[in-house]
Amino acid sequence: MRIGKFFALLLLPATLALYGCSNSNNNEAISPSTPSVTIANLNILHGFDCDPPAPAEGDQCRVQERVALLTEHLIAAGCPDLVTLQEVINAEFAPTAQGQAVESILLLIEAELPDLAAACGFTYQMVYEPLLTVAIAEIDGELLLSRYPVIQTGTKVLHGALYNEITGALVFARHVLHARIDHPSGEVDVYTTHLASGSDFATSICDAEFCPMECDSEDTYRACQAEQLALYVEQTRGFNNLALITGDFNAVPASTEYLSMTSRGWLDSHQVAEQDECDSNTGSGCTSGRNSSAEDLENPALNVGRRIDYIFVALPQDNSACIASVAGALSGSYEISEAGLFAAEPNPFSPRCGSPPNPMCWVSDHSGNQAQVTCTP
Repeated sequence: MRIGKFFALLLLPATLALYGCSNSNNNEAISPSTPSVTIANLNILHGFDCDPPAPAEGDQCRVQERVALLTEHLIAAGCPDLVTLQEVINAEFAPTAQGQAVESILLLIEAELPDLAAACGFTYQMVYEPLLTVAIAEIDGELLLSRYPVIQTGTKVLHGALYNEITGALVFARHVLHARIDHPSGEVDVYTTHLASGSDFATSICDAEFCPMECDSEDTYRACQAEQLALYVEQTRGFNNLALITGDFNAVPASTEYLSMTSRGWLDSHQVAEQDECDSNTGSGCTSGRNSSAEDLENPALNVGRRIDYIFVALPQDNSACIASVAGALSGSYEISEAGLFAAEPNPFSPRCGSPPNPMCWVSDHSGNQAQVTCTP
């Protein structure tokens, strides 16, 4: 995600917010035993870097169509209990750039909730907490949708945040969104983030003067952010809660960032489910590599070559404390029962896709992840 060209955009005021939606049907259609936690994760692509759209195509690489396509994928995936998204633009922070109005992905997703409710039989609660009180467009916000009640939320700013030198106001920050969910199998702590890319000093050395105390002075910015994320999870998750850590890490398996998660015993759901590792030659098992352009998003070819998006699973400290029956009669332990990629095939809901008037092929320049963690008696 490139951010440099946005720093000169108009500064706008805004407030922190938690967007909640009623959920009167949350307990419908739950299995009477072995309740599972299901989750999907995707970097949805803000679209600032897309080619200038033609009037009929909408903004940000046909973003309205892309969000509608996301809805279709979620329904086809069985309406996951949890959905985590990155690069979500908040309308309150959306100025115009290059004469074109920037569309709010937040509002587009909110507008899809009734269609999701009609298909799923419940209404998702939306959690979105923008950090910026005076800033350019919130171009990299994290968002969470939950089928079940949200007990509490929180955010953490990660290393490398940019501040206005005159006012001291936060201008841009990588951060973590946290929500605790009251799931039938027990409380679940969910974290989602988007770690630094090359455009915001990801591989620059932290150095002693500016490095946070929890990081090594020889860490890169992104490695430091991963360590901060892991520590935040350890400090805020419930002792006997399942924790799910998702997002776009901009780092491949075996990298320092990846090992910050797995060295703590947290499980890479893709790997535990014995899914094929990313093959850069074919794109199989990969999540990133498409260009953020209309040309790539309208092309049915995979055009991906790295796996940098993850769902990490941190089991409870006492993994015999989950509720294996909705009635609460059985205790159980969590296990990753299914995992794989999400929205990883070109528009399967249409016989063809491509440039207008054909439907859009891809939701994003990324393919996402999905996983199912089951509380087994």
